[in-house]
Amino acid sequence: MSVQSTQILALEAFEHVKPEMCAEYEAAGVTIDNRVKETEPGMLVHALTKVTETSDEAVYRWLEVFDSPAALEAHFNSPHVQAHVAMLNDTMLTAPTEIVLYTGWSGDEKAAWLDAHPGANVRFAPILASFFLDR
Repeated sequence: MSVQSTQILALEAFEHVKPEMCAEYEAAGVTIDNRVKETEPGMLVHALTKVTETSDEAVYRWLEVFDSPAALEAHFNSPHVQAHVAMLNDTMLTAPTEIVLYTGWSGDEKAAWLDAHPGANVRFAPILASFFLDR
């Protein structure tokens, strides 16, 4: 990936959970939250909330704030996150996780990041006004 920025960035991940799996999903959320806190010093915020709940699914949102693009890469590439995502996909989710990135990256940097992560269900937020602090 050729993103050279040291800017803070944010991510929202929306996970669609089978209604009968909510308790297990929330317990897994606590487990991965603790693991991320222990192993990812570049993660500044890691917060799980329930957005909606219907008879068909519950939608949860992870809000994640990273101190740099390198911290985002470390998160995406960490074995514990990859194992957690695989477990969710195999047992708990009704749809693919939707990921929204909030960055101050140029169009070329966004394209390079997407090229480096071809299987990720990622889009960049259409930001109208913002600032991203350098670390």
